[in-house]
Amino acid sequence: MASWLALALTLAVVFAGGVLGGISRYALTRLISNARAAIVVANVSASVLAGVAAAAPAVWQLALGAGFSGALSTWSTFARQVGDMTKEGRRVAALRLALGTAALGVAGAWTGLVWGRQALGG
Repeated sequence: MASWLALALTLAVVFAGGVLGGISRYALTRLISNARAAIVVANVSASVLAGVAAAAPAVWQLALGAGFSGALSTWSTFARQVGDMTKEGRRVAALRLALGTAALGVAGAWTGLVWGRQALGG
């Protein structure tokens, strides 16, 4: 019985984080009129938050890392943007976008981890 309760609570925490992350991504697309920029901001922000979550207690790793950051990020849309740019013959711009976003995502995750360890003592 306890394992079912733990599973239900885990799902509820991830779901709640996911709902808030999805709402946040929608809000970003409304605040930032350039779709490409909105996707980059969402993905890099999610990377920072995932880094913070990695230093947090387990329930926050689930809520903030898996739920919120997972729903906030949209790497599939980003991949489509890069693919579309490549198909349009804008290969250099696509490569610049891909490498720049990946670098910002890695730097963001590392920064988030550092911030999380400082703030949470992890």
